[in-house]
Formats: sequence, structure tokens, C-alpha cells
Amino acid sequence: MTVLGIITKNSYSRLGKTYLDVLDSTLQVPYKTIILVDDGNDETVNVTRKWCCEHGKELVFSRSNLYGYHRPTRATGRQTTIDIFLNNFSDEWLMFVDDDAVLNKGWWQWVEEGKHLEDPAVGELWGINWDSTPERERFLKLFGIDLKSYLIRKFEERGGTHDTLYRRKAIDGIKIPPELHVYEDAYLHFYVKCRGWKYVVNPVGVTHYHPMDTTTNIEEEKKKLKIAIESALKYGICEYETLRAIKTVSGNKNKILGYLSLFRPLLGFAPMLPVAIRTYGIKRGVPEAFKRQYLKLWFRWQVLKNIDKLDIDPDPCKYIGKPA
Repeated sequence: MTVLGIITKNSYSRLGKTYLDVLDSTLQVPYKTIILVDDGNDETVNVTRKWCCEHGKELVFSRSNLYGYHRPTRATGRQTTIDIFLNNFSDEWLMFVDDDAVLNKGWWQWVEEGKHLEDPAVGELWGINWDSTPERERFLKLFGIDLKSYLIRKFEERGGTHDTLYRRKAIDGIKIPPELHVYEDAYLHFYVKCRGWKYVVNPVGVTHYHPMDTTTNIEEEKKKLKIAIESALKYGICEYETLRAIKTVSGNKNKILGYLSLFRPLLGFAPMLPVAIRTYGIKRGVPEAFKRQYLKLWFRWQVLKNIDKLDIDPDPCKYIGKPA
């Protein structure tokens, strides 16, 4: 049997029926209990409790244990779920499902037919997070990039908990840093991987109904990019785009070459503009192109300021977990 884990914050208010679709989609998985860690103040807990009563499931509800931190984060929610699972259940697998990720039909059937959970070397099984809208696939296609390969590569770089099974022994002892409101899933992935466990990718995956941000909120994007640099510095977690920027800017730590690299996003605006327009239309595509290239420029400037502290070839296993 499996125990289901969901972390939420005002999920029902944000997602409405989509949240119920997520719960309905989990019925293909053999589980009796949902661990719900909710740090919101809406009706999500009551809606989940009612759904559990209707479908014969047990609900274990908790707020985040803050672990000495000043506020709840995705990391505290994730760690609280893991602690409840390890301390109160004897089941072999904990399955995280995001509140906006609907398991596609056949998800569990694929797992059973492949007998992947019977392999004692497997510690993590993740399903591809297919988008609910076509924009990203169209955008990548214009650059000759296959969406499936891209999504799998992103998982390998930073993990993902959209629909992910974790073996009990693989997550035993983990302590996710509570400040990781972003990249807590990466820390979890590398904790398992760096201790010698295998991971498996389920191609059936989920349909990810994350609300798409159609604005050009530059400041929010900057916050995410700063977190990317901090994660590379502290934990070696470094996505491909971040690593490429670090290597491009570093130029063997030659500051002159680093400053010259700042011109690349400016030169890249010309080819980016028609791609963004073809993907999003003129009204959204023009500001999207400006935003993307400006953020690339700003990010490289931030990397340049931190280049003396950054590892040119970051390795998460230096910081996360211990070899088995």
C-alpha cells in the first residue's frame, strides 16, 4: 500500500474544481490514507475531509512544523508530511501529488505492468508533468526542442513532486532546509539520488494545471532567479540555464569576458521576438520577449557579482545526502 501526501495553501480557493479532479484522479492508486499538510485559511481541509468521507479514505491533517523557521514554506510542508509518514505508518511508499496535478488515466497501471516498485534499487518514481496548455510545447518546438525530453531533463536537474513515489528507506533521515520554499523538491530528489537510489520516469504522468502567469511581474521573477543563485551557492542545485549562465559569465573568472557576455541577451532579443509572437501572439508576445531577455541580462549581472563564490561545476552530492 501507499500513503498519499498533499501539501496545500488555499488550494481550493485558487483551483476550485481542479483540486477535486486531482483527488478523483488518485483513486487509481492503492492507498487508504491522505496526509494533508495545509498552511492556508480557506475551505481546503473541509473539502478534502468531505471527499475522503465520500470515498472511504482516512484523512490525517496537520499544519507545518516550522523546524525553527519563522514561517511555513513548501520545505516545512514537505518535511512535515515525511515525518508523519515515517513516524506513524509502516507502508513502503509515500506518494506526493501536487494540488494542481491530475494523474492521467493509466498512471498506476503503467507502474504495475512494469513492476517498477518491485525493484529494490528504485527509491523514486516520478511521472512527467505534462502542461495543460500548449504554449510551452509550441515555444520549445520553434527552437527544435522536444517537450518530453525537456521535461525529463528538468526533473533530472531539479527533481519534482508533481506525482512522485518515494521508498521509505530512501527518504529516511532527510532534513529539508526549511528556507527552501523553492527547490525543496530538488533537495528531496538529490537526497535520494546521491545516496545511491535509482529513479524511474513514468511517461503517463500528470496534466499540470498550474495557473499560468500572463503578466510581466519582473520583481517576482527576480526573486526566483536570486533563489537559483543561492541554491547553487549553498546546495549545488543548478538548473541548465543557471549553469550555462555561470559558465558563460565566468570565462575562467575573467571579469572582462564576463562583462562582454552581458551583451548576449541584448543581441538575442531580435531572434526571440518573432518566436514569442508566434507562441503567444503580438499582445502578449512582445512584452514576453522583452521580459525574457531583460531577465537574462539581469541574471548574468547577478552571476557576475557572485562569480568568485560560485562553483563552475556544482555538484549537489557534495552538499546533500551521503553515498550509500
